[in-house]
This record gives sequence, C-alpha cells and structure tokens, in this order.
Amino acid sequence: MSRHVAMLRLGHRVGMSSGVSALVHRFGLFAAAFLVLWVAWSLLAVDVSLAARQERQDARSPVMAEQGQEAVALWLERPDYADGQAVSVIFLEPLQPDASPPPGLDRWPEKGEAILSPQAAKHAAGALVPRYGTMGGTIGRTGLTEPNELLVYTRSPIEGIFGETSHRTRISGFGYPNSQFTDYFTVSHQFERSSSDLWILLLLFTVMPAAASLMVVVRGGAELRDRRISMLEALGAPPAARLLVVTGEAAAPVLAGSLLAAAAAWVTTLRDTALPFTGYTVSAGDVASLRIWTPLLILAAATLVLGISALRYAIPPKRTTTRPQQTRATPGRTVWALSAIGFCLCLYGTWRADGPGRVVFFFGVMLVLAVLPILAGRLSGSLGSAIASHSLRRGDAAGLIAGRWLAARPVVLAVLSAAMILGLGLTTLGQVVTSQLEGPEIVAKRLAGVNNRNAILIKASGDPSRFDQLREQLPDHPTALVYREGGRTILSADCNSLAFFGTLTTCPTAVTELTDAISAVETTPRTALAVLGLSPDKVSITTRRPGITDPANVSLVVFNTSGEIGAAQIWDTAYRTLGFPMLDVPVESGMLGAQARSAYVKWVLDAALIGLLALVLAGIVGAASVFDDQARSLGPVASFRSDRNFYLRVALWNLSVPLVVVGAGAGVATYLLGQMLLSIGDGGELSAGLVAAGSLSIAIGGVVIAAVCAEIATRRSRIWRPTDD
Repeated sequence: MSRHVAMLRLGHRVGMSSGVSALVHRFGLFAAAFLVLWVAWSLLAVDVSLAARQERQDARSPVMAEQGQEAVALWLERPDYADGQAVSVIFLEPLQPDASPPPGLDRWPEKGEAILSPQAAKHAAGALVPRYGTMGGTIGRTGLTEPNELLVYTRSPIEGIFGETSHRTRISGFGYPNSQFTDYFTVSHQFERSSSDLWILLLLFTVMPAAASLMVVVRGGAELRDRRISMLEALGAPPAARLLVVTGEAAAPVLAGSLLAAAAAWVTTLRDTALPFTGYTVSAGDVASLRIWTPLLILAAATLVLGISALRYAIPPKRTTTRPQQTRATPGRTVWALSAIGFCLCLYGTWRADGPGRVVFFFGVMLVLAVLPILAGRLSGSLGSAIASHSLRRGDAAGLIAGRWLAARPVVLAVLSAAMILGLGLTTLGQVVTSQLEGPEIVAKRLAGVNNRNAILIKASGDPSRFDQLREQLPDHPTALVYREGGRTILSADCNSLAFFGTLTTCPTAVTELTDAISAVETTPRTALAVLGLSPDKVSITTRRPGITDPANVSLVVFNTSGEIGAAQIWDTAYRTLGFPMLDVPVESGMLGAQARSAYVKWVLDAALIGLLALVLAGIVGAASVFDDQARSLGPVASFRSDRNFYLRVALWNLSVPLVVVGAGAGVATYLLGQMLLSIGDGGELSAGLVAAGSLSIAIGGVVIAAVCAEIATRRSRIWRPTDD
C-alpha cells in the first residue's frame, strides 16, 4: 500500500513542478471535472423535473364521471391569450361543496371569483387579475406543472350557465388512475414541443461539446507526460505504477473540480433556479431527490476524467525498435466508416423529413462532427509529409522542420481544431434551426402590424341571446353577428354599427352585398375585415336577425376603435356577460404558435450555454498546449537560428496552412449538413456567408496562433541551453 501511495505522491509532485504545460493541464482537468459533473447533474435534473411535471399534470387532470355515476363538479376549459402567450382558463362548478378541489386550491372558487397562478397574476402587468373575476387567491405549487405556468381556475357569476352548453364535462374528481384524461394537457401547453426535442438539444449542444472538451483537455501537456511514462517504463516500472503516477498528477485538480461542481449543484436543490435565456424556473423541490446521488456523481465524474486521462497509458504500445516512430498519417478504416455511417444517417433523416427522421438526422450530425477533428488530424499528418517533401526539394529549412513536426504530431492539430470544427458545425446548424423557428413569427408579425386589435371575434358557449346583453354593455363599439348562409358571410347589425363601413345608401332590411349598400368602404373597416380574413366583395349585410339558436353557428364581431384600451374593455365585459366566451383577434391568435415556436430558440441558447463554455475551455487548453509543445520542440534549433522570421515561417507552415485546409473542409461539410437540415424543417435559411465567416475565422485563428507560437519560440530560442541530455 505504501508503494502505491508513493507512486501517487510522485505523480502529484512531478505534475506540480512541470512548468506551464502542467499548469495548463491541471487547470483543464479541474474545469473538465466540473463540466462533466455539471452536465451529468443537468441531465438528471431534466429527467426528474419532467417526471415531476408529468406527475402534477396527472394529479390535476379531471376524471370524467361514468354514466350513472354521481358527479362532484362540472368542468370546462376555455383558451385565452395575453401578450402572445396562451392562458388556460378552467371554469368549475362544484356540485358537492365538500368534494376535494383541484390540487393547489384549498377551496372551490366562489361565484364570480378567480384563483390564478402566481405568474398569471403578474402576467401582462396584472391585466388578467380582473378579467376572470375578483381575485380569490393564487394556485399553490402542487397544482402547477411549473412555476411559470399561466393557469386560471374561475367560477362564472352567471347562474345556470353550465346548463346552456353541451361542452361541459361531468367529473368525479381529479387525478384518478385509468382516466381518459390522464395525459390531458391544458391549453397553456398546446404549443410545447416534445421532451425528445429537448434531449436532442442537450445531446447536440451540451453533451457533445463537453465530450470534445474532455478529449482535448486530457491531451494537454501530453508530450512531457509521455516522456515521464517512457522513462518509468525503461526503468522497469509495472503498468500499475505508471497508471498511479498519471492518476496522482491528475487527482487533486479533478477532485477539486468535482467537489466545486457538486456544491453548485447542491445549491439548486435549496432554491429555485431561473435559466438565463428562457427564464424557466427549475423547482428546487423537483431536484431535491438528487441530493442522495451527489456522492456517487462526484465519484463517477472523478473516475471518468481520471480514467480517460490514464487510458492511453493502460496498454503501452508494442515497440520493435528504440528509434522514434512517426505517427501513422493515413486515415484508418474505422474513422472513414464512422464518417460514412454519420452521413448515411443524415441522408436517411433528410429522406424521411419527419419527426423520427429529424431525430436520426441529429444523431448522424453528432457522429459526423465527432469524427471531423480526427479526420482533420489525420489529414494534417499527410499534409505535413507533403510540406516536408516540398520544402526539402526547395531547400527550405523552416518548411522541412514544420512538415516533419506536423507529420510526427498529427494529433496536435486534431486537438487544436476540435473546438473550432465543432463550434462551426453547431453555429451553422443553430442558425438554420433559429431561422426555421423564428421565420413564421416574423411573417405573423408583419400581418399583425396592420391591425390594432380593431376586430375581435367572440364565440359563446351559452345562449346566443347573451350577445344582445354584451352589445348593450359596449355602446361605443360597432358590433355585428357573423354567420354563413348560402356560401356567403353575413353581418347582422343595426344601422349605426353598419355605418362603421362607410356611408350607407340605405339601411338594408334584407341581405344585401356590402359593396352595393356602401359605395366606398373606408380603409379602417377594410383592415378590420382583412383581420377576419374577409374582403368587402365577399360580405353581405343586413339589419335582420339571423334566427340562429345553435351557438356554434353564430359569432359576434366587435369593431374596436379604441386600440388596446378598448380591447381590454371588450375582453373584461365579455367574461362578465357571456359565461364561457372565446375571444379571438384572428391575426394575433395565429401568432401564438409562431411566437411559441420562436421562443424555442431560447431553449437552444440555454442548452448551448454549457456547450459554449466547454468549447471555450477546449480552445484555450488546446491552444496553450500547442504553444508550449511547439516552443519547447523548437528550442534546440536555437543552436543555428534565433531570428523571429524563421520561427514565424515554421509556425505558419505547421499551424496556419493546415488550419486553413481544415477550416475549408469543415466549412464544406457543415454547409452540406445545413442544407440537409433545411429540407427537413419548415422553411428557414442557411447563410453561406456565416459558414464562410466561420471557415475564415478558423484560418485567421491559425495565423494568430502561429504568430503567438513564433514569438514564444523566438524568446525561448534566445535563452535555450541544453539540459536533461
């Protein structure tokens, strides 16, 4: 045991005294351990949060009373919306006052009273509070699927209103098993995407960058570590001893990173956490059950990072000679096979162009992006050999050194380019997804821009005669009953309301075409009709009542001339008068789905936040490792050259030129992936300029890195002395 402890301590000491390279490596291991545990915690938190949300949804779902079974309440939901978000409005009428109310309520609402979720009470600057009745309290957390939900329980002030509609549901309670409502989702959730989409986002934008970052980090400072392990091997140290040395070097930063991440994760179980872009609140109560898993997560994260760090030393390569061996530069069959499989999955997803096809496509994308850095490294090995041969013929010492250095260390370029290639791929796909999600909202906003809520369509679940009461309470607004007859849309209103369209030649008692009764329909009423999807030549008017008794066949349109203030008055009055109204500004309601779809972009941003940090970490550690490795390896050249121009040419040949080639290849590959994604989604666009800019950024990054490496190498060459020969 003491021998094993000695090997661990030896690894720790040599790691602490190995200069800049080891410092970068320890920082990378610390950050990687933090990242791995936090990603694992995030995935578990998503899983338990979705399960808890579904459990609360099931618990409040109404159970329909079977035939002959005594009902405890009447239940009816009506959709509403405010500020571009859907609101679930649930009307209740208890038949047995001693029956249990819905979860989150400690009592049934009184007549004319509404109980709102906390977010609904705050939504639209509190405008929803008086809309549905007097405020009777707020819904408790157990009655909400999520803290930000817009949900309202209310009880109509109109006596017997449930008897006027056939849409009512007789219920025997809430949340009983085997109910046909078990999977019922309220209107406020109607535009949500499936949880599988969220898992795809997490895998693509979080897990994959974190995995790439981990691979880059464990390679940091590999050259010095390889030398130490080779020396131990030459001295006869067994494999276990070599692994203990590597583990001892990494143990302290890995454990520190895991503990810090665990502490941060623990905080989320004590207080609610709002995500930065969506504002979605992760309930501390939902993730509290994960506390018991914290020690296991610390152990798993530390074991994973330490295991990957030591993996390449577990089985040393077979040596048939003592001479240095050049790394094989030609791409292996496995890499090409994985790349082909990835593109085949993408093509299959493109061919299906549906939900399952989209899932297959994104798995193909992950596979392609995972192997691209490996292909880049192998390509750089071949490119290095070509540069060396070309420089040898020309007598260019800088090119010869650069080419042979690159051919011998192709994995260095793979490490350096991993974050760049992955970042370019995710940026390209993210841009396509964003355009697909935001495009419909942009179009809907253009359509809504011509409307100032100047036409509000109202449907009533009860007796249509209640429309007369509503019209009496809105004397300042022109109103008309809307129905279909003989293939035409007919507006039934008094002469004062019909004058909204323009000067009447006569007040029609029979059905008359609008353009015959009014010679010139004005701009404002034309816009109002357009909001309803009508044109003046397709509308007829009359002052005769339609005589329709079925509320499903007649609606009321209120022409609002007072903007937002008038719309709020109409909304509030309709809820007080009609019982179960459905109010709609057609253009606005058409935006709900588009806005909800556009808001999904924020989920992309929240998911990508951890991935972005992972890619930044990979870029920093990868670049720092390249700086140190190249500066150290070029040190002996100082015996005959120490001018900056020489080292700059070396760095340009073995870093800039390969990264230009890699950037161009990655740009072509990601552009093809983006075009495939376009054929799957609804519309969208792919910016070739963005892809070109990304490829150019990789090339410019190569030049910048080369300049920094050249400067470091130049300074080292001027102080270099032979050591450790």
